[in-house]
Amino acid sequence: MGPRVKAYGILVLLLALGGAAYYWFQSGGALGATQAGSKAAGKAEKTEKAAETAIPVELAKATAGSISSYLSSTSNLRARRDVEITARVDGIVQQMPVEEGDFVREGQTLCTLDDTDLQINLRLTKRQLSQARVQLESAAIEQQKSAAQIENTKAELQRKETAFREQLVSEQEVAQLRYQLDDQTHDQRVAASHVKELGHRVQELEAQIEQGELEISRTHVTAPFSGYLTERLVELGQTVRNQDRLFRLAAFSPLYADVHFSEQETDMIRPGQKAMVMLGAEARDRAQGRVARISPVVDDSTGTVKVTIELDPGGREFRPGAFVRVDIETDTRQNTVLIPKRAIVEEDGESYIFTADGETAHRRKVGLGYQNENEVEVREGVTAGEAIVVAGQGNLKEGSKIRAVEG
Repeated sequence: MGPRVKAYGILVLLLALGGAAYYWFQSGGALGATQAGSKAAGKAEKTEKAAETAIPVELAKATAGSISSYLSSTSNLRARRDVEITARVDGIVQQMPVEEGDFVREGQTLCTLDDTDLQINLRLTKRQLSQARVQLESAAIEQQKSAAQIENTKAELQRKETAFREQLVSEQEVAQLRYQLDDQTHDQRVAASHVKELGHRVQELEAQIEQGELEISRTHVTAPFSGYLTERLVELGQTVRNQDRLFRLAAFSPLYADVHFSEQETDMIRPGQKAMVMLGAEARDRAQGRVARISPVVDDSTGTVKVTIELDPGGREFRPGAFVRVDIETDTRQNTVLIPKRAIVEEDGESYIFTADGETAHRRKVGLGYQNENEVEVREGVTAGEAIVVAGQGNLKEGSKIRAVEG
């Protein structure tokens, strides 16, 4: 083997040894780095797990304030007045200047009926009345003449009777005057009867004229009070008869709600007490009302007492027939502890809440009092200013770790 071959062999060996050393160094360094990375990741994971064990909750503070107690019931609103307007004479609808849903004033014309026949009958009756009055006047004059003739005959008879006693005239002349007086007296009674009959006729015709004028006035159907036309039951040109239904009219202000309570509950209610009236099951609108009156009797079929609530809708959506919920305020407590109603946890007929002490939750039994739609009074177990869990308490138990989040 030549020197050149030996040199090449030594060179190859050195290269092989250098590659092995480089590979060992690289493998050892990567393993160290991997172990260091694993340690750091482990620490982060432990921190994350520690954070995950704290339950997220929403907190609120107990406050001091006032709250009222209420008696609640439901009802349907009714109008103060709700009437059907009917025709009072027969006729054909000539004019109808209003429509269903319109607001009308008291005395405003709702529709007009054709009064042609009534006007003709009225003019005829007035003509008959004029004739009857002339006849009555003539009969009265005749009666007066008859009365004057009787007076004259009586005076003449008296003179004749005196002359007869003095034998200046014959008995026949006296008898003739007596017969004449009887005849005149009969005529006078007939004349008086005729006058009386004509008087009755005049009164009858005057009454017919009043009736005719009244019927003509009734062809103008008017609103008996101010309100809304809730129904129109007649058409233009329609022939209507007496007592046919034409319109339905309702006064919307004020409105009333009749609610019913037991005798014991009614003892807490007085006329004038405040009441909140809420529209619909969702209470989408509300209005202030008051107790207008309390029925003096108990309904023997239900054992309840009717309480009437009065409210002024004040332009809101309240309408007759609408379903409402009524809350009557019976008492108010001042400066009492209040918490959100959603903080309460019910269990086995008891009420509990969770308070927050730093990052720890504590379960606490509470005694409740009055409540409204959003808040409840705590009579014992909480003081004003304490932090209360209002969301997330379903996952809590005594001593649970918590972290507050925004609601």
